[in-house]
Amino acid sequence: MREKNYGIDMLRILAMFMVTILHILTQGGILNASSRFTSQYEVGWFLQTAAFCAVDIYALISGYVWVYAKYRYRNILELWLQVLFYTLSITALFWAFVPSSVSTMEWMKALFPVMFNQYWYFSSYVALFLFIPLLNIVLEKMEKRQLQFCIGIILFFFSCIQTLFYSDVFGTNDGYSAIWLMILYLVGGYVRKYGQSIEGKAIRFLVGYFVMVGFTWLSKLFIEILTLRFLGEVRAGNYLINYKAPTILFAAVFLLLFFERIRISSFWKRIICFCSPMAFGVYLIHTHPLVFYYLMKDRFLKYAGFPWILEILAVFGTAVCINVICYMIDFIRLELFKRLHIRKRIDCLRKR
Repeated sequence: MREKNYGIDMLRILAMFMVTILHILTQGGILNASSRFTSQYEVGWFLQTAAFCAVDIYALISGYVWVYAKYRYRNILELWLQVLFYTLSITALFWAFVPSSVSTMEWMKALFPVMFNQYWYFSSYVALFLFIPLLNIVLEKMEKRQLQFCIGIILFFFSCIQTLFYSDVFGTNDGYSAIWLMILYLVGGYVRKYGQSIEGKAIRFLVGYFVMVGFTWLSKLFIEILTLRFLGEVRAGNYLINYKAPTILFAAVFLLLFFERIRISSFWKRIICFCSPMAFGVYLIHTHPLVFYYLMKDRFLKYAGFPWILEILAVFGTAVCINVICYMIDFIRLELFKRLHIRKRIDCLRKR
């Protein structure tokens, strides 16, 4: 049995924290409320750029973990029940306290979260999960050079070409799709198999992450300054700020390589083991459509008026609060599932 890599679980927790930051900045209204070329605007977009690789990280981790793990349908069923728990319970709470927010369609969405795409990542992940046995055959059977060539060609067309021409000709929906998750799965699996052959200390990859983030952020600033100067109007420079952009992908890969190599003390291992199973619950709770609209939308507009240092502290402090609250809620859900013996019941269904 392969030894558990606690650094990867730590990265999973960090990635969910980064997802929370993204939603505070966007759904919370900070980026839209910031005036262009102010320190608050640039700092806000730097935080956005630094956190944007979080979703790519999650998909990379899937490939990294599942390439050697035993494939069990039980895992997706457990995850599906967790999703169903939150879609139904949160909808019920809004129905009880804000009845006007819940229609018949909202109940339909709660009952069939995948079909109605309540959480785009989970819907795409279900599709990815069904293809994992085939993707693992590719990762297992192909020789290293063949796999490198195959992944390289795929990334050239799906990442580089689409970013270069600012198009979505291959239907990746800027990375919000099962196709992109499958590509990232292959990359994550490759890192698991051959990443240790890449020489260098962990800090080297952390530097690589910041270089990618810095380059992406500066490209946005540069494009906006140039368009203002030569076109007389500012055009959004979000050219490289999307999930399939090469710089965002490399930032995610560099963080994966960094956390793969770091050493974790026994104290932090206990904390990681406690928090890691609940990380996905943070996503399910704070991005539930009703929570996203009624509790998150434009709630943090005032942060855009803070001095930039206070803006950073406010964003991070809010992200910590959201994560702590969601971890506490999901801890209760986890204990409830244990008392109901959900895993054993799923195993019994599978044996029948």
